[in-house]
Amino acid sequence: MSIKPFVYPMLGVFVLGALAPGGTLAETPSQLAVAALATRDATQAKPEPLRWLPSRGRECNERGRYKRFCAGPRRAPEPFGPDAELAAELGFGEKKTVSHLLLQAAKPEWIEAAGPVFNEDPIWPVPEGKFWRGFGRQYAKKRRGKNHDGIDVGAPVGTPIVSVQDGIVAYADNGIRGYGNFLVTVHGDGTVAFYAHCKSIYVFPGQIVRQGQVVAEVGTTGYARGPHLHFEMRKHGRLKDPMKLLLLPQPDNS
Repeated sequence: MSIKPFVYPMLGVFVLGALAPGGTLAETPSQLAVAALATRDATQAKPEPLRWLPSRGRECNERGRYKRFCAGPRRAPEPFGPDAELAAELGFGEKKTVSHLLLQAAKPEWIEAAGPVFNEDPIWPVPEGKFWRGFGRQYAKKRRGKNHDGIDVGAPVGTPIVSVQDGIVAYADNGIRGYGNFLVTVHGDGTVAFYAHCKSIYVFPGQIVRQGQVVAEVGTTGYARGPHLHFEMRKHGRLKDPMKLLLLPQPDNS
């Protein structure tokens, strides 16, 4: 076995990798994730996907409790390469993945694949966004006992959304009712972040993301009244108030 440099597809940077005889990578997927996360000087600019998943139009709903909302247009990258293979191995990218993470703790192998967390405090998900609505029952509009499971951050359509923490993408599509283009990331400390109503998502399941990396854009897809990001956090399957976890932006006093 020899140590040679190779290009990690998502980050576009060189990292050292162990090559088994015949030139195949000998690391486990989680070791590759750690290697990618360790390369801290890679670009954090918005990536341009090679190909988008096929659009299904606006996918508007005209029946049921939530009338007249549109799940699309679907706007998420088409998975490819080693990251897509890793996602298939871990069971990422499926509706049942989201169901699991909404109700239960992330699986140990998912947390391992996310790699270490280099920054203790998650950051504000929309650097240019404004707080709209908070967490809990007091923020439920109709006050019928239904809690607001996250926070809403308002910003114009197309405003960049960044990853709040180092981690791995578990879901990126628009197949979850009401959430529109929806991104889910798992982090090495066991927390899970949910980004809903996006206009576009720029990462796909199996890819490593780093804190501060642009991963999506603010939109109005799904059940959204106005352009905003609906953001949730869970740990061990339990909802957490993001405002108690996030490193809040400092006010601009200029």
